[in-house]
Amino acid sequence: MVDKLKFLKGKVKEYIKFNIIGISNFIVSQIFYITLFMVFKFNYIVAYTITSILSICAAYFLNSKFTFKNENYSAKKFSLSVLVYIFEYILNMGIIIFLVKILGINEIIAPLIAPVFSTPPVFFLMRLVIKNKNT
Repeated sequence: MVDKLKFLKGKVKEYIKFNIIGISNFIVSQIFYITLFMVFKFNYIVAYTITSILSICAAYFLNSKFTFKNENYSAKKFSLSVLVYIFEYILNMGIIIFLVKILGINEIIAPLIAPVFSTPPVFFLMRLVIKNKNT
């Protein structure tokens, strides 16, 4: 029972760290997105795509080092992480387009809502990728 509680506590800590890094990365990404969209007049889909690419790279390194305490970086882990974040990108983009085109939500607000739906599955997928000793 004690071991189970320790295990669960460790997972909860990881999830909290994942969210702290995710929120920080998200804030920086949104500032960049808004700058591309409003200042440089990029199309919202192009601005979101550029922002996502940069965010994916930052997320891999930050989560490896701080969330999962694994600095054993590899091209394979990075590639698998990219696949996880491509999944998240597609999910988020679908949600954003739905929010903008169907629900009429502002292009700046829509990307703030989308991650609510993608964070839990992305956490578990990233943990699987980074903690896997075979990659």
